[in-house]
Amino acid sequence: MKTVFISGASRGLGAIIAKTFASNNYNIIINYNKSEHEAINLKKDLESKYNIKCYLYKCDVSDELKVKEMFLKIKDEIGNIDCVINNAGISLDNSLTDKTSDEFMKVISVNLLGTYLISKYSLEVLKKGCIINVASNNVYVGSYIESIDYDASKAGVISLTHSLARFLAPNIRVNAVAPGWILTDMTKDLDLNFKKCEEDKILLKRFAEPEEIADAVYFLASNEYVNDCILRIDGGIKWILI
Repeated sequence: MKTVFISGASRGLGAIIAKTFASNNYNIIINYNKSEHEAINLKKDLESKYNIKCYLYKCDVSDELKVKEMFLKIKDEIGNIDCVINNAGISLDNSLTDKTSDEFMKVISVNLLGTYLISKYSLEVLKKGCIINVASNNVYVGSYIESIDYDASKAGVISLTHSLARFLAPNIRVNAVAPGWILTDMTKDLDLNFKKCEEDKILLKRFAEPEEIADAVYFLASNEYVNDCILRIDGGIKWILI
């Protein structure tokens, strides 16, 4: 049975990705930072429904020492794994004039530095398999000044994906998904008029269900010829800027 490590997996898209892989007979390593209650409940749910093993590792992905220690523990307690999914991410939307440098660097640290650190230290246990990064379609379409730090971090994730794919081939494939809007906790409180405006830009006229993104992540893990690929999943955005 294969094993997948998923950062930021206790809730939201990460939890749906965990369920998708568990339903395909993967053991799951759930990384979380603050959502311990959700992580424990997800572990119970996955193990009872899918008859797989599920492990919990609390770690701030932007803390290099803690990330290094986490993968040494995984090496000792579990052994080699088959797939790493860099899903952990935050967004601190604020106007350009009100956004502080600390806020900007916090987003960069979790979203970009965290992806780098997880990818680097996971090599302790990932000898052959794949790394899948969660980027964003904001890199390709009109983005918003309020999320300038988030968009910059995800552009970095895409660049990192290409570099890692070249460096780690042929034993480890590296790909990324670049989703558009997703129906998750991060988008449930959007202003209804703003949400309608965003849906109108999408050819399918709706946000993605998280399961649709999780299916794409699983595709990247299961197809062993896909490498150095950025898979955009946005329902067809009409306004392409670059």
